[in-house]
Amino acid sequence: MGVITSLALVLLVLLILVTGKDTFSIFGGLILNFILIFMVIILISLGTSPLLTAFIFGLIILALIIFFSPVDLKTGLVAYLVSVSVVLVLVALVVPIQHFGQLQGFGNESNEELGGFSLLIGISFQSISSAAILLSALGAIAEASIAMASALKELIEQTPDLDRRDLYRDGVEIGGKIMGTAYNTLFFGFFGGYLALFIWFIELKYSPSLLINDKLFIAEAASVLVSMIAVTLTVPLTTFLMVHWQQKFQISSK
Repeated sequence: MGVITSLALVLLVLLILVTGKDTFSIFGGLILNFILIFMVIILISLGTSPLLTAFIFGLIILALIIFFSPVDLKTGLVAYLVSVSVVLVLVALVVPIQHFGQLQGFGNESNEELGGFSLLIGISFQSISSAAILLSALGAIAEASIAMASALKELIEQTPDLDRRDLYRDGVEIGGKIMGTAYNTLFFGFFGGYLALFIWFIELKYSPSLLINDKLFIAEAASVLVSMIAVTLTVPLTTFLMVHWQQKFQISSK
């Protein structure tokens, strides 16, 4: 038994112990998303538009993440509508970021590994970079939207006499806490994933100006910042939609 298989079994056992009957929907959604990512890679390699493919499959991936989670249908619907809205904003944002930032391609650190390969693959590296940024933000968007929608749903059900102004204020306060944890998750994920590269930069005595202009560093930093922007947009959009649907949730609770 390999290490990956062993870790997957450990994860499955822990999910059973913690979530019980929801385990197989969560684990099944994870496996389906894994398959969808490979389908995206295959379709892009066959010549489909990278950004369009990432957008279409991103909507499917968001649906799997949200509706395979242990949330009720109305909460999941709010989270999904908000996530789709944020993805549409990101598509409009990623294209100019990629165009002016020129984030596509590989850094100087990859020259030795790529020396024996041809880069003439017939696919726009700009589109691939934009698609990668979009796909990398999906998890953060879904997590923030589910957390916001679930928290506000509980607040509406527990305090049915809460007016819209107070609900919006409480939603923004809850969102601030969610954003704080989400930002730290994204930051430490970025730092941990590139720790070896940072050590290499230090050993090679990169100057600060050289570091902030390094292709690998800037591309990943832009991806993290886009994800943070997506999380920030999720908070007011979810709060607005939950406030708009407050009466429906109160009727459902009764």
